[in-house]
Amino acid sequence: MNLAQCCPRRQNRQLPMRYRDVLPQPPPTVPLEVRERLSGSAGSVITPERPALPVHPVFCTPQNIFGLVRQYFSSEVPSHDPEEYGNPQVIEKFNSQYHPYPNLSSFELGEWYWHQGLQKSQEDYMRLTFSAADISSTCWRRINSQLGTNEYNEGDEEWEDEDAGWKRTAITIQVPFSCTTKIPGPRLHEAAHLYHRSLVAVLWEKLANARDDKLFHYEPSQLHWAPPHLDGEVSIYGDLYTSAAFHEAHSDLQESPAEPECNLPRVIAGLMLWSDATQLTTFGNAKLWPTYMYFGNELKYRCCKPSCNLSNHDAYFKTLPDSFKDFAGAKGINSECATHCHREFFHQQWKILLDDKFLEAYEHGIVILCCDGIQHRFYPRIFTYSADYPEKVLVATVRNVGGCPCPHCLIPKDQIQNMGMPRDRTQCITLRRNDERRGMMVSEARSLIYEQNYAVGSAPVEHILKPQSWVPTCNAFSDHLSRLGFNIFYALVVDLLHEFEIGVWKMLFKHLLHIISAHDKSLIHVLDQRYRQIPTFGSATIQKFSCSIPVFDPLLPEPHNSMVLQLLFTMAHWHGLAKLHMHSDPTLEIMDEVTTAVGHQFRHFKATICSAYTTYELRQEQAAKQQGGRKGKQRAPLVMPESEKSGKTMKRLKAFNFQTYKFHALGDYVSMIRWYGTSDSHSTEPGELEHCSPKSRYCQRRQTRIRRIRDKIIARSPHVHHHIGLTQKFPIHIGSYLRDHASDPAIANFVPKLKDHILDLPGTGDMTDINSIILKDDCMYCHNTARSQDVINPRTPHCNIMVLRADNNIGRQGHKYIYGKVLGIYHVNVIFIGNGMVDYTPLQTEFLWVCWYTPVDDLATWEALMLDCISFPRMVDEFSFDFLDPADVLRGCHIIPSFADGKRHPDGLGVSACAGDKDDWSQYYVNRFVDRDMLMRFHFGLGVGHIYSHHRPTQPEFQQEGSAMHTAFTHDIEDLEEIDEIEDQEDSEDEDEDDGTKGGSDVEQWLSSSSESLLEQFDEMYNSEVSLDYEN
Repeated sequence: MNLAQCCPRRQNRQLPMRYRDVLPQPPPTVPLEVRERLSGSAGSVITPERPALPVHPVFCTPQNIFGLVRQYFSSEVPSHDPEEYGNPQVIEKFNSQYHPYPNLSSFELGEWYWHQGLQKSQEDYMRLTFSAADISSTCWRRINSQLGTNEYNEGDEEWEDEDAGWKRTAITIQVPFSCTTKIPGPRLHEAAHLYHRSLVAVLWEKLANARDDKLFHYEPSQLHWAPPHLDGEVSIYGDLYTSAAFHEAHSDLQESPAEPECNLPRVIAGLMLWSDATQLTTFGNAKLWPTYMYFGNELKYRCCKPSCNLSNHDAYFKTLPDSFKDFAGAKGINSECATHCHREFFHQQWKILLDDKFLEAYEHGIVILCCDGIQHRFYPRIFTYSADYPEKVLVATVRNVGGCPCPHCLIPKDQIQNMGMPRDRTQCITLRRNDERRGMMVSEARSLIYEQNYAVGSAPVEHILKPQSWVPTCNAFSDHLSRLGFNIFYALVVDLLHEFEIGVWKMLFKHLLHIISAHDKSLIHVLDQRYRQIPTFGSATIQKFSCSIPVFDPLLPEPHNSMVLQLLFTMAHWHGLAKLHMHSDPTLEIMDEVTTAVGHQFRHFKATICSAYTTYELRQEQAAKQQGGRKGKQRAPLVMPESEKSGKTMKRLKAFNFQTYKFHALGDYVSMIRWYGTSDSHSTEPGELEHCSPKSRYCQRRQTRIRRIRDKIIARSPHVHHHIGLTQKFPIHIGSYLRDHASDPAIANFVPKLKDHILDLPGTGDMTDINSIILKDDCMYCHNTARSQDVINPRTPHCNIMVLRADNNIGRQGHKYIYGKVLGIYHVNVIFIGNGMVDYTPLQTEFLWVCWYTPVDDLATWEALMLDCISFPRMVDEFSFDFLDPADVLRGCHIIPSFADGKRHPDGLGVSACAGDKDDWSQYYVNRFVDRDMLMRFHFGLGVGHIYSHHRPTQPEFQQEGSAMHTAFTHDIEDLEEIDEIEDQEDSEDEDEDDGTKGGSDVEQWLSSSSESLLEQFDEMYNSEVSLDYEN
């Protein structure tokens, strides 16, 4: 049976609206009528079944379209529900899309003035379309000033203004002079002044702002997901105010005794701290060390946008000035004492911030009259402190890169390589750092230093502190807040940016370069060339390094090549899961297993591959060390490689060392997400973005601002699936086009296919005769882009799309998506003739001209640790080229060439000029790790917003997903687990002491899915239509 016989005639019919991807919606809200009276079917009051939680009546909102339920742990319906205002991003986006212009008319006039050149023509004048009433009150001078200056300029010098709440406080520390100096004993030294704000005043200011107060969550809630394809509800993790940590703090507060003669509602104000030193200028030594404070009661998507101005600048930390050397004297203190003074100086500044007013508010709360006219008693609570590793150990008063480098636990450095093992997980809990024990040890060490005048680095002091990597510094957080139940070691959250992206991943990537260089130096050029050929994919992804699997395949001989590719796949999978904005219990179970696999594969990589190559530093590394140098750092000895003995090059050996805190921290992500929410809630990235505030003054120009405003206006309605321009400036006469490409296989049956596609669109009634369609003027009109969340441009590498495969027989090994390359974006003006036609008004019909990809193999399951491989079918196949309704596009996709398989036409001469196949590769990879949304589309059924996957087939796909993930790591690393068991026993003793592409038949099997069978399947799921969009 050929493809035409097995494929229904209406295969390309547009799917009904409710069968496509759904626009992201805000979490479910408390209905107004439920707030007025707690009854009816809109919500329900239940008693929690988990005995571990306090027994309180629980109020649940109704499910939204995705099956999300918001659960409040309160006997009363919350009177203040920020979710009722909808998604703050969407509100802000559409209410201020013309900002700083007040309306569309004033914006269009301003755009005409600034963007149409210095000389205006009559044609430019005719383009003006605006309402005089809208621009009559526009303040042009103020708007032009705003466009020409930086958006963060307002209050740039505010820290100098005491009326704005900023204070200037002297910083005084005790400097210990040991008995070896001329005048031993501690001395007070006023080193500098701290510019800071009161933390309590910041809280007052926050809740006095009506706009911020409206979106401030007074009561915590938990999100649960109950889709039809899962048995029961699963927990959803995201914002801090929905986390277990916030709920526990709220429950403890409500159960504690109230303040005397006070019956006001008590509210937790969740504080999230960031601090990081930054260089202000490229040239020069101007530095800044700000500390930022965010409120965990606010939506994380707004907190991470600098334009929302939710970051509160609390202080600008100082470092010890150079004048401190004059105070210490030339031979007054050694390097250990100087480092100790730097730590003391930092914590003294935090003691200034944690003043008596803050401690009073922390313990007894502060009464604030909110914007709604209701008084609440707010209790500030510090939940997280985000910083890079050098600052983490500074905050935790732990020795930098000591014998126990982790600020959370006491795992020795030589056991960090066991990350992911059951023993490592147990030790992370049993060896947690104890603040009370630390206080005792530090107190004893400080007695030796400040009372008996021992040196900071003396043997008696080191004997007390060095085994657990403590330092003799008074911790400001422990001294002030430990009696109130705060533990600074729990607050130091993981840091995906510094620990993985520029930590573990960078370390692995650099050593892979060392290995490739050791194997064959010329391969470095091949690798660079391949990276340059990878197409980009949007501005929200790491454009060139989003997927390295095709680049490294097959630069190394087998079996090393396969091991490296599997390691890169697992790393990309872990990274995608760690960056998810919304986690659930099933996805965290998957991430837990992937974390175990990362540890296994790193140990296997070290033992098998690294030992097979003698690696040296790269030429760039050698040059960088010669120019800058690394003073004081232990280096490997200089040696001369065998291949370079004839020259004079001396290079250092480079061994692969993953016994670092950053690798150890990968094991903490799952538990941190369960406790505090997803990593983007407490990542250091918002702090890094906020650094732009003092850096980017006068960096924006008017034209750039206006272009951004125009981009926000075009096709950004939340109810629009896509946008294709209405212009008819680029007509293509179909007859002439076909004559010019008469020998091109891509245009075979072009017009009959196009008319057949138009007949299959909704709204054409029962017409089946293609002769009843007339294309006005025999023209189709070309467009460059189709916009929504993805930009599809046939003239660039951003031309690939994915469509949901409509097939009710998709098994565990079946592909769920079809991929295509867009050759053109067009619209035609269609006139229908024949019976029943009232008039002959032309109707604009949009369509995509696509060339389909065909799969090379079966679906690459997760246990295979490889990407899906696709290729272009033969040009002569009937359905290699087709037309597609833009509304059927799920999203754009990232297609990467399989460099190992080479070009399809090595001579550079293609078969079809229309398809542009002269540069095609033999095979391609589908990059499932390009962004979070794409990753969850391959975890079919676990994406909350992917409603098309929320169905319960004959064999539940979710169970197959779970079994696949279980098989993924039991099938591939059974031998490694046995090795790890042997290593565990040894460690315990040590403690005591086919290529081939398929032909046309593949195209038939790939494209023979039935849309009607899918519709029948979907009809069982939904009964009502909703507004849809192919965004995530």
